[in-house]
Amino acid sequence: MGWIVNLWTISLLTFSNSFAWTNETQSNPSLAFSVTPSSSASTKSLDYFDEEFISIKLGEEINLSCTNRTWSTMLYDTWGLTKTNKTCRIAHSNSEPPVNNCNDGRILINTTEGRSQLHIPPFNYAYEGIYKCQTAFQHGSHTTVFNVSAIVQPEISGRIEYSTNDNHDVAVCEASNGRPNASIAWTSDENVADKIIYNQNRTFTVESRLIIPYNTSMGNITCIVSHPYWNESQTYTIPYIRGTAQHLRYWPVIPAGLFCVLLIIFVTSFVCIKKHLADLRNCCKSTMPVATTPTKTQQDVEEVEPYASYVERVNSIYNSSAELCNV
Repeated sequence: MGWIVNLWTISLLTFSNSFAWTNETQSNPSLAFSVTPSSSASTKSLDYFDEEFISIKLGEEINLSCTNRTWSTMLYDTWGLTKTNKTCRIAHSNSEPPVNNCNDGRILINTTEGRSQLHIPPFNYAYEGIYKCQTAFQHGSHTTVFNVSAIVQPEISGRIEYSTNDNHDVAVCEASNGRPNASIAWTSDENVADKIIYNQNRTFTVESRLIIPYNTSMGNITCIVSHPYWNESQTYTIPYIRGTAQHLRYWPVIPAGLFCVLLIIFVTSFVCIKKHLADLRNCCKSTMPVATTPTKTQQDVEEVEPYASYVERVNSIYNSSAELCNV
């Protein structure tokens, strides 16, 4: 008989706990959870409560909702969207006409289950800001604030440099054009210096410099880059041979030296060729016969000769006539 009473007591306690859990679930029908958007442009559903920070990839579409209640229990759903000094409002109510004075592609949609969601088209910087959602239902209301910002994948690069300040080789790992700024770690965290640069395109470039100890001869140096865009940290390997960076710093001087040598050769050749051409021209002038101009005496003789021959001819005729007359 006693075991029957105990069995009944256990059953009653189990039913009471089940009833209490059911009532708690109905009073709070949706626990807070988040789904990180994937890299594809497919739309993901996000449910957030209270205050949340959301990073959305550029070009990705997304839906936001602050409750999983359906319109069968909801009275209205309104969104106040603020970016710097600009504010717009999107709202839907069971008793009033819908409102949307944003006019930028963001709209309220209903799922097949009858839930209200704010649809954001392919994301860009213009959609960043604070999204305040207010939802009223039959037994209360709920307010959620979303801090929405863009997330951009950084580009990783690395190199070896030679520092003339302390005569050390330096490994440089760079995560450029990312948003927010990435964090960089090394397998050895000694002698590390980081620098963050804010770019004009609203992204960040992080540069981390690691001084390589003298006892490191050759091998690979690895940096580890972490960023919210990736689910896991990315590693980047920089090949290293001691002394390579010191020699490479002279490479910019070599082209300049070659250019100067070629310029000197060109100028010297031009001067020599010009000089030889001048000498050759003078030599040719000295071997050519010089045309002489007739002197004034010769010109006078040539001009007088026709007249003298004419006078001589006239004189001979005169002499012949005289001789005939004397006879």
